[in-house]
Amino acid sequence: MRKNNLIRHVNKKTNVTYLYWGHSVYVPSQDYPEVKKKCIGKIDSKGEFEPNKAFLSFSAEEQLKTGLVNEPYLSLYSSGDVDTYDYKMFGFTSLLETAAKESGVWQSLKKVFPNDWQQQLTIVEAMMSYPDRALYSPKHFHDVCWHSMVDSPTEYSINKALEVVYPESRERFFGDFERRTALRRKEKNPLEDMVVMALDTTSISTFSAMLEAAKFGKNKENDLMAQVNLLMICDAVTGIPLYFRSLHGNCSDKNVLGVTLKELKDAEFRKGTILLMDRGFYSLAVIVMLLKSGFQFIMGMPLTAPFYKQAIREAYDVILDTENFYPSIRMHAWTKTISFAAPRRGWGPNSHELALYLFHDSQKQAEDQQRQARKFARMKAALESDRSLHKKGNSYGKYFELEYDTEGKFVGVANNKDAQRDKMKECGFFGFLGPVGLSCEKVLGLVRNRDYVEKDYECYKTKMRRPRHSLEEHLEGKIFLVYITTILEMWIRRRMDEYLLFDKYSFNNLRDEIFSAKWRKPEGKTFDKGEWCELTLEVQKLFYIFGVMKEKDLRDDIPKLVERELRKRRLKHGLPAVG
Repeated sequence: MRKNNLIRHVNKKTNVTYLYWGHSVYVPSQDYPEVKKKCIGKIDSKGEFEPNKAFLSFSAEEQLKTGLVNEPYLSLYSSGDVDTYDYKMFGFTSLLETAAKESGVWQSLKKVFPNDWQQQLTIVEAMMSYPDRALYSPKHFHDVCWHSMVDSPTEYSINKALEVVYPESRERFFGDFERRTALRRKEKNPLEDMVVMALDTTSISTFSAMLEAAKFGKNKENDLMAQVNLLMICDAVTGIPLYFRSLHGNCSDKNVLGVTLKELKDAEFRKGTILLMDRGFYSLAVIVMLLKSGFQFIMGMPLTAPFYKQAIREAYDVILDTENFYPSIRMHAWTKTISFAAPRRGWGPNSHELALYLFHDSQKQAEDQQRQARKFARMKAALESDRSLHKKGNSYGKYFELEYDTEGKFVGVANNKDAQRDKMKECGFFGFLGPVGLSCEKVLGLVRNRDYVEKDYECYKTKMRRPRHSLEEHLEGKIFLVYITTILEMWIRRRMDEYLLFDKYSFNNLRDEIFSAKWRKPEGKTFDKGEWCELTLEVQKLFYIFGVMKEKDLRDDIPKLVERELRKRRLKHGLPAVG
């Protein structure tokens, strides 16, 4: 019997290499040999072997003889039976399940939605696995991937899972998830007792004119469409979103805090939590409301705040003193304590002291002064061509003067040098109002962590892009599940940050890398009776990083390979070899 060999054929049109297993037989009556071969798979774009059903039907010994695998795949055929094993993609959905369990989402959903949590997680997995597919077309996802529900999702079960999301159930989820997040934070950093949450809003444009919440307002995407506003609160350290509220499109930042603070209390967010907010939330009324609420805050300061402008004038001559320079942040900083009246009924203080943390950035000062000088030049040119712009109380009247001769004839436009110099003093400064007693370095570090929130919103808006829903309860349900996808994605991104994987993968590339990892289970058996098909080295390393597989189930050298690669990446970025 002739020995089978590996035969390669390259399709010149597609440049795909197909692999065949077989041999040729010499036939005396023919001028050419008769080839007996069977296609067993192909080489994918990464140069890795991709088996087909013919290869999977081989016994373990036959698979090893081909030299294409080091470990045999689980055979599809056994004792003459066909398709005795069910196998589907499970790489990415297993990562999502791991993220749900490690972040606490799995446990909180199971507690708050005991009858629908598996369907909700399945919707989340489908949305993240196939972001371009319709929510109500789950058949392809079910046919291709294993998922949390295991059973096939239907339009009815999807509707039911969306309809059980209402304000009270969301509040219970927020409270339970925040407590689980706090416990994990405490386990990781036992000495850290400060809980800081970043709060911000964004707008999501929509084509759905039938939605009650869709209104025209200040659109942060700069398009001429109705919008639904969204308020989100995230852990300032991890970036994990802990709370959200959908709002009417014409709501301003200042008008939503009252209800938000009440909901945070109802969800049992801990008293003393520091809310981190940008200057768009500032008003004296908002500050008084926050002081009465029991929540502390750090808020960016706009130049419209009189006490902030006054503090800049006070600090202008002293902030550049050596004693006000902080090497760790490479900036000068200055602090002032301000008292705010916040009368309340019953027991409690009627006034509160807050600290204004003022920073001076010399590079920012130069840029701001050039920008302000160009603005003054444009204003002067506009005023020379149209004197009616000059009015008492506006910017033209404040920074410029109209000159006339003794006969009352217009001569020209003169700069009000004192007013312009006073305005230039504001350049290079930025400040935050917050609790007394924090260090300037701590405040600036917390504020810079707000970048996580911006990533959360970008992640969220990508998934909610242009919602076309007409049913309010379904919109609320989808917004909640998109919020869950944001938690899972941000957990994965944080782990990618820890291992510096962004040099090698984007989030989408990471999904594609592990998506095709397959899990097989015997037909008619429970899911846990199955096992992974052969995994590539790269997938095993990623599964180790994210905790998808236990170390004992991986190749013995995987931990050392991951550690060695992390050390190289840290040195490349100028970081210590050990984190």
